[in-house]
Amino acid sequence: MAMDHRVYTWRFEFKLGGLLAPARRTTRLPGDVVRSSVLSFYERKEVPTLQKIQEELKENISFNGCIESLRKILKRIGFTYGKVDGRKFLMERNDIANARTQFLRERRRHKHPAKKIVYLDETWVNQNYTVGICWTDTASQQATGIQAPTGKGNRLIILHAGTKDGFVENAELVFQAKNDGDYQHQMNSAVFEEWFKNQLLPNIAPNSVIVMDNAPYYSVKIEKPPTSSWRKADIKDWLVNKGAQPSDELLKRELYAMSKTYFTGNKYRIDTIAEEAGHEVVRLPAYHCFYNPIELIWGQVKSYVAQRNTFKLAELKPLLKRP
Repeated sequence: MAMDHRVYTWRFEFKLGGLLAPARRTTRLPGDVVRSSVLSFYERKEVPTLQKIQEELKENISFNGCIESLRKILKRIGFTYGKVDGRKFLMERNDIANARTQFLRERRRHKHPAKKIVYLDETWVNQNYTVGICWTDTASQQATGIQAPTGKGNRLIILHAGTKDGFVENAELVFQAKNDGDYQHQMNSAVFEEWFKNQLLPNIAPNSVIVMDNAPYYSVKIEKPPTSSWRKADIKDWLVNKGAQPSDELLKRELYAMSKTYFTGNKYRIDTIAEEAGHEVVRLPAYHCFYNPIELIWGQVKSYVAQRNTFKLAELKPLLKRP
């Protein structure tokens, strides 16, 4: 008979040299036991180390393996030792999780052969962008490898859109921006809206679904609702414009609470422009850029540029347009 692959752990209690009772037999696989042990540290708000995990497993299941064996087990079952991705905690926030569910539901609803889904996004490439690693001759006394100019050089911002059939024809926007920090500060709502109306909408199929994230320049609101920092008179005027008749006796906090009942939700300029042209906008949930396949294309584009970049701005823009 073949040996059972499961590991059976027996625990006994002894008192004054006498056997009291056998403990419950467990049939969990070793990986499950180790995983539960590691996760229990996080539940107790403790940092698990190899030594701590080893000690706990030794106490609980009489584990007698060495530190290196434990390290191999952890890697085999999917653990890695590295920097914690804080975004994953944010992604499980209730409001973000609800937005993710709503997005996936919308995506399923639009999954129809006759409907085109258009993904848009922007990225950047610096003039001196190049590969980070390459073959170097360590036996040579001279430096080898790609010799890139110092500094980042000028920056090009790229805005484009694509479908399952490739990039949208004539929808490419490439322009030079000042190299003064975050490239997203160079892209503003006026530039985006002009591109959206004049380059994107005329070149996509009728009744398309346009997927985008929630970048500030995509999300200019048609109407801004009152906030607690508004003056009392301004909140009252806003309510009157909504058809309300607030009493002069109401305090500012009462007017502010009243305004919430008249606010019907955020409405974005871009969404309205798309609707008037017969399209629909679907927004990605925060921290979920991986649902936008154009993000993968940007990685390929940058890799192509890095391997062929001559560090001349005049040659960089044509390089971006090559297949």
